[in-house]
Order: sequence, then C-alpha cells, then structure tokens
Amino acid sequence: MNLIREQDIQRLQGLLGKGGPVVSLYLNVTPPRPFKSELRSLIHEKREKLQAAGLAKDLLGKIEGIFESLEEYVAELRPMERTRLLVIFAAEDFFQQYRLPVALPSRLYVDPDPYIRPLTVLLDEFNRYCVVLVDRKRARAFDMYLGEMEEDVGALESETPSWISEGEGKGARGTAIGTGPWAGWRESKIQRHIADHVHRHFKEVAQLLFEHFKRRRFDRLIVGGPEGAEGKVVPQFLDHLHSYLRERLAGVFPGEMDLPVNEIKRRALEVAARDERREEEILIERLLSEAHREKGLGVLGLNDVVLALMMSQVHTLVVEHDYHERGWLCPRDHHLSMAPGTCPLCGGDLQEVEDFVDEVVEEAIEQRAEIEHIFSRHEGFADWKIGALLRFRTY
Repeated sequence: MNLIREQDIQRLQGLLGKGGPVVSLYLNVTPPRPFKSELRSLIHEKREKLQAAGLAKDLLGKIEGIFESLEEYVAELRPMERTRLLVIFAAEDFFQQYRLPVALPSRLYVDPDPYIRPLTVLLDEFNRYCVVLVDRKRARAFDMYLGEMEEDVGALESETPSWISEGEGKGARGTAIGTGPWAGWRESKIQRHIADHVHRHFKEVAQLLFEHFKRRRFDRLIVGGPEGAEGKVVPQFLDHLHSYLRERLAGVFPGEMDLPVNEIKRRALEVAARDERREEEILIERLLSEAHREKGLGVLGLNDVVLALMMSQVHTLVVEHDYHERGWLCPRDHHLSMAPGTCPLCGGDLQEVEDFVDEVVEEAIEQRAEIEHIFSRHEGFADWKIGALLRFRTY
C-alpha cells in the first residue's frame, strides 16, 4: 500500500475539465469476495449501457481499452493485507490506485471527470502521523498514513559534539573532564556548553517539524527517543515543540537512532493504535450519551440510522468496520429500507442486498456526512455496531 499524498489527489483534480473519458473503479476486495468476477460483471453492465447511449465509436474504443487494462491488472492481483477497498482511476496515459482498509459497494463510473468524493471522504477519516526519532545530536522523521510510512522530513545532524551522546561529563574516550582544584569550575562550564548545544539541536529539529506541519498538516505526532542514561531526551525535546505540535502528541516510544525502519514503524503503530482507541472511546461515549439522553442528538442501531439518513439528519456515521447486514435498496433512487417493499420515490420494487451496511456508508458520503469506522470493540456499542450523531431532531 503506497503512502497517499496530497499531490496524488491534486493529480486527480488535474483531470477535471479535460473531457475524459475517466474510469473510476471502487472494488470491494474483502475476502472471500469474488472481486475478479464482480469486476467483469460491472464492466459488462457498463459496456451495455454505454453502447445503448449511442456514444461515438472512437470514444467507445478508448473506454474499451481502459476496461481491458483494468481487467488485466485486477486479474493478476493477489490477496492484499489490510485492504478491503481497491480504488482505481484510469484514463489514457493515466493510472492511479489506492488500497483502503474499509469497504464500500463495488462501483464502476465512466465520466469526463474522476469520481473522487467517496475517496476524499474516506481518506479524511484516517489520521496522518508524523513520527520523529530524536537523541541529543540527531533526528530522523517520517510520515505515516494508513499503516505505511516513509522517511520524508529527513535526517538532521546537528553541530553537537560527537562525544555528548556518550555521557555528560565524559571526554571522547570516556575519561572524566577536568582534574585538580579547577575541575568543578571546568565541568560546570562544559556542562553549560553541552546543554547549549543540545538546546539548539532540539530547537532546530522542532522548527523543522513545525515547517513540515505547515506544509503537510499532519494530524498527530509520535516521538521516540533513547532510554537509560539519555532517558530525559524525549521530555526535554517535547518542551521545545510549538504548542500546535504538543497538542497533537499521540504518544512516545523508546528507541535508539539506529533502529531499522521496520522496527520504528512497528513501535509507532502500537502508539497510533492506542491513540486511535482513545479517540474512538471519546466518540462512542459522546454517541452513547446523546442516544440515551432525552431528545439527544444520537441514534443507535441500523434501523434508526437508516431512518435518520432518509431524513438527511446524519452528521457523523459511526460503524464497526466489519459490520455486515442484509437490507433492501432502490437501485434507481438509492432509497434504503430494512424491509422489502416498494420505493416511495419511484414505486419500483426494492432489491435485497447483502452488503447493505456498505450502501448505508455510501449514502452518508453522498449526504456529506462524516464517516467514522471503529476498529476495536467498545462496551456499550458492541451490541449496536452502528450509530449516528445527528444534525437535528425532527421533534
């Protein structure tokens, strides 16, 4: 899974107004779903509709070429770890994909412009982390998003003398600094010299991070640093951070500067998981409080959520990421129902769908509601699995 960057979205937006054709594919690849045959069915249905629409032959030819490239690509795919939704945007001389850990119903769009709203909503849901590993003379910084990370902010080597990291009050070979009657005075001066170098190093790294934050606007910060004799490094470094960054601190972890990237990633993900669990708990406590309060702005359970969606009341949809349920849908008007019947808008028969919860998520996206997927079990919410914070009450 490649790290998704702001410039990737900008590339997609660069296709707007170019006249296409652009094929936008949202493919649910949740195991054991037969997503390869599902794509073939989506392409077959779309091909028939395009031909019936009487499009020009040269335009149909371009679209057919894109369909073939999509089929070839998906046919070679192997099981994808932590991926439930494969998103592809394809045009002539353009191909871009994303792999997300949450699902939507499989959809295929052919338009002059890329259909990016579901993607942007889902991407905004996940925190973007900056991970910093720091000691008293060096720093390494990374971006981490959707479980992937890469060294991006860069490594910084300060002017701090090389012997500082070996212990304050020691020379380059580990010998005591200063002897005789002037030893205390000399050591005190050297200690101040060391502290000044470390202070300037931390200040420089903190400024680098703040500049990176202004460019990339990451959501949360994770800081790692050494234990043992240098165990005070992280608290000292945190004191140098801009207030905007301190309030975004997700947590800290122990680590030396020479840790392999994979190990830094593992430790940072543990911190991120704890941080996301705390955020989930805050959200769910708010939802439960609103749902149980008389005339509160919260509902629990699929039935009440669907009713709220059909009345455009939902501000934030909260759903367990692996929740599945059957339901009924009008494919023309996207009217949702927990029971069979006819669509109140067009009078057509509702169709039963197995991925009804995914349809609920899609409807919430279309109504510009916020989407929050819950990835861990929470008491009080586990029996409901889905709920919503509302914009307003109708009574």
